[in-house]
Amino acid sequence: MKQSIINKFSIKSGVKFIFFLCSIILFMSCNHNGTLTDIKDASPYFTAFFTGKEDAVLRDINFNMTIDEVKKTEPSRLYEATTDHLFYEFSFPTDSTAFSEYANIQYSFNENNQLDVITSNIYLNDTLQYQKLKNNLLQYYNQRFGESEINSNKDEVWKGVFKDKNTTENYGYTVSVINLEDEQDINAIGVTIEYYLQR
Repeated sequence: MKQSIINKFSIKSGVKFIFFLCSIILFMSCNHNGTLTDIKDASPYFTAFFTGKEDAVLRDINFNMTIDEVKKTEPSRLYEATTDHLFYEFSFPTDSTAFSEYANIQYSFNENNQLDVITSNIYLNDTLQYQKLKNNLLQYYNQRFGESEINSNKDEVWKGVFKDKNTTENYGYTVSVINLEDEQDINAIGVTIEYYLQR
């Protein structure tokens, strides 16, 4: 009788232990993409600009959206609209400096009225805040897409996959983080983020 109780106890313990090990192995094998809330010491510019659902490409906007769909989704101020692009201005909360901090967001559409390029220039007035924002961007994209590659211009580039929910097709795309270059203001401080869909 004693032996039977011991055998039942060890079988139950063994099953529980195997279940526990399988759970740990399964958890560790999952791909943990970074989320916006995972960013350590996030810049207020990062948290203000990067809003929306985590599965969206940027700010609840996805590739292959039409001009009308982007207009309905993007909450920033529409500055210019043509048949192949929308140009928005996003204002950060004001501070005490004379220079306003803002972001330009340009959505470019192909001949089929589908979004395939997103470019955002983020203008800041403080080199420390710029560096903090850039570090947040690098951390976020590394968590979301894995390690970046460096292109010939020495820009950080990541590769992602976009699944179009309407067609169920997968498309590759790249995300680049580039130091801001403004021909009209050579003293501009900031960062450019470019998203390119590859068909």
